[in-house]
Amino acid sequence: MKKILLIAMALITLGFNSSACDGGCTMGGSYLGILPQFHKNFAGVRYTTRSYTIHTTHTHLHDGMPMTHADVMDEVYTTAEAWGRFVPFRNVQVFAFVPYAFNEQRTSRGNTRYSGLGDITLLANYALVNTGDSTNRSFKQTLQLGGGVKLPTGAHSLHNGEEGVATSLQPGTGGTDFIMNGIYTVRYSKWGLNNDFTYRINSKNSDGYKFGNRLSASTNLFYWYNLENLLTLLPSTGLYYEHAQADEFNSDHDAKAGDAYYANLGLNVYVKKIAFGGTLQLPLTRHAGEHATQNNQRAMVNLSYLF
Repeated sequence: MKKILLIAMALITLGFNSSACDGGCTMGGSYLGILPQFHKNFAGVRYTTRSYTIHTTHTHLHDGMPMTHADVMDEVYTTAEAWGRFVPFRNVQVFAFVPYAFNEQRTSRGNTRYSGLGDITLLANYALVNTGDSTNRSFKQTLQLGGGVKLPTGAHSLHNGEEGVATSLQPGTGGTDFIMNGIYTVRYSKWGLNNDFTYRINSKNSDGYKFGNRLSASTNLFYWYNLENLLTLLPSTGLYYEHAQADEFNSDHDAKAGDAYYANLGLNVYVKKIAFGGTLQLPLTRHAGEHATQNNQRAMVNLSYLF
């Protein structure tokens, strides 16, 4: 029954499309996923990719007559990231994220690619509630609250010839941003529920551009399955939500706000001190702006060493 329930929950999430915000969409909140054991340090790498299909219309004069031209543009955002967690004291966790971005814009006129070091993020959480991870306890829970800072380490003023690169395609934002986040995990026997939220307050960069503040939240049901003490499987399924306020350029709105809902399908595998896994996010809802911007599927894979 447990396997059937998990499969059924996964199947109902398939077959949806979504749209959120306008062309040049910069959404893409912080998603931590279900993390390895609370009391252990880890270091690893993860790879994420997300893309948007943008339908636009352009009006131009042809022999003195206005002509409307439709265009389709794909934007692909890929990140290879070194990340880790350090537990200096009981109930205190410190995270570091060092991304390298590979962004691409695909149009009927050709493809352009931009890459470079992204913005480094530092976070610290404190566990207000922590019942531990003892096998003698059936009911367990942790509640962590904290925050951090995203540093402007990535390039944000790249140019393609004489033209500036679209702001959303730059490896960095150019601004120092402040982050608040919380994680609540409750587990009974082998079943658990993981909930998290992140709110990012963005600042204006030296070019006068300010990305709108971002909110992301998720809830994931998971099952803890030990396979003959050789490895542990952690399948999960749930929902992910993000909201982006409008971007601003010199106090004018540059892109409209947007919302996006995704279904999460994940699997983590633990083999002694090695943890690896992946998450697939499937778009669920539609929210159109001035341009039809379709959110496509997202994917994340990770590999970590626990110590």
